Amino acid sequence: MASNHANTGISLNEKSAFSTSEKPVPAALTMMVDSMTSMVERAKIDLESVDQRARADLENIDQRARKDVALIDQRAREDIQKVDQKARRDVAIIEKRAREDHEILRKVRKAKTLVS
Repeated sequence: MASNHANTGISLNEKSAFSTSEKPVPAALTMMVDSMTSMVERAKIDLESVDQRARADLENIDQRARKDVALIDQRAREDIQKVDQKARRDVAIIEKRAREDHEILRKVRKAKTLVS
């Protein structure tokens, strides 16, 4: 039958065959640091890429906005010209009617002076 007694031949100060050596621990830490450094570098690259895309998007939006403003300005100028032309035609019609009315009044006054 097997005995479950502790091996008394190993003292607490001795390294057992199952303990880890000192080299794998620094290697594991180095691997962790390298991995974290790599992640930070990838994050920096990703951030720069996102920043470049955002700048490009902002530039595109700015260009589209400028084109839209130019188009709105052009349409506004055209609308102002149309309103101005209509107003000039209306003023011409009013002036013509005013002259006609003035002529009628002049004739009426002249007729009244002849009758009186």
